[in-house]
Amino acid sequence: MPFSMLSARVLCVRPIGVTSDFCPVCRQERRFHLAQAERKRYFLCFDQGREGQPRHELTCFVCGCKVERSIEERPIEILPDPKSAGSYEPSSLPIVKSRIADCVAMEEALQSGSLSAEDREEMIRYTIFGFARIYDEEPFERVKPWVTMLMLATIFVLAGLGVWSMQHSGSVVPLVAAIGAIGVVIFAMLYWVTKHSPRKRVRTWLAMALVPIDPTHEEITKARREMQASRIKAGDRIRPEKVLAKMKSMKPKMG
Repeated sequence: MPFSMLSARVLCVRPIGVTSDFCPVCRQERRFHLAQAERKRYFLCFDQGREGQPRHELTCFVCGCKVERSIEERPIEILPDPKSAGSYEPSSLPIVKSRIADCVAMEEALQSGSLSAEDREEMIRYTIFGFARIYDEEPFERVKPWVTMLMLATIFVLAGLGVWSMQHSGSVVPLVAAIGAIGVVIFAMLYWVTKHSPRKRVRTWLAMALVPIDPTHEEITKARREMQASRIKAGDRIRPEKVLAKMKSMKPKMG
């Protein structure tokens, strides 16, 4: 579990700047917000250090989808002040431009009906692997420990006040009001997670990206097995049948 009363594993995201890459949802080169994402272990509310290697998180300006890229593709010696994230653009290695050009070329071939079987397989693999790290997330992994502890403290205070007021007033109204307030606090947290956790939206992004390629169950399963062989958790979490069902529901909307 990523969180307990004493310790938590938190995904910390720090804005860096802007960059260009190929968006698998928009299916063309786009501008992205660039951030560094790294998992940290917290004990109570104290940072105990980083777990694993950091990576870059890219958020498309247009569709809002998030994809992960290696930090080696955009080497940064010293992270800039987050206040300059709206204008700072780090240099990219040639491999980034090469990948964008390859993706654009394959997209044009897909649209013209001349895409080879090998390139089609690579498009499916590239699309699924692009969202793999998002699938690895837990929904609450981006919630800071102090936020969770504050929420728990608020719940305990509300519950205590409700019981105290009920005992002194002889009415259950204060307790009912306290329970209602606790429900609002919990709802607010769940709403925040739903709106801000990409783990809640990643299947939609993946389905939107795959609809134009129209992969089969077997083709998605093949990429999934490759992830499992590489010990990527997404290989266990991606369900081909659910992805296909989401794709089917989106096809009429996407024309």
